[in-house]
Parts: sequence; structure tokens; C-alpha cells
Amino acid sequence: MMTTPRNDNAHDQVGEVGTAKNLNSKLTKKIDRVIAALKLPDGLNRFEAERIGEHCLNSTVSEIRRAINDGDKLVQQWETVPTRYCETGVRVLRYWLVEDADV
Repeated sequence: MMTTPRNDNAHDQVGEVGTAKNLNSKLTKKIDRVIAALKLPDGLNRFEAERIGEHCLNSTVSEIRRAINDGDKLVQQWETVPTRYCETGVRVLRYWLVEDADV
């Protein structure tokens, strides 16, 4: 008998980048989830993006840059994130989308 594979360890992704309901909905496109996370005060880095189904944040950010309104601004800043394999951590970019009213 064939069964559908199942991940018993899977659970709703609730945490630093928002709630599962507004960022992880199957009805919401991936780019919409990323834009919503970029508008949050903490922004988003590549590891946090994985939690909302984004596996290549730099490419999506490039796409968003081409599509944003004139007054909106996509800000980026280097940060060091600890990992279990590297004592000193790794450098990644954190991105924020600042709307024209906030500029």
C-alpha cells in the first residue's frame, strides 16, 4: 500500500518574521510573503527567509527592487549570524522595505 510521505516534525512557522496565518498561507504568493516580511521592523535575512519558503532571497530582492514604487526604498545592511558549524558566524545581508511614508 502506498502512502503519502509525512513529516511529523512539521509545524506552523510562527516566530521572528510574523505569524503563519499572514506569511505562510498557501494562497499567498512567495513574493508577497517576502514583501510582507520585509515591511516588518526587523526585516529579513536569508536564514529567516527559509522559514517562509524563500530559498534564494537575493534573487527575490532583486526582483522586488525592479518592481518597487519610486518613493519606496529597499535597505540592506551586513550582519553576522551565528551558526552551529562556524564559531565566528557568517555574514549575511538583512533587508528592509521602507515605504515612501516612512522615508
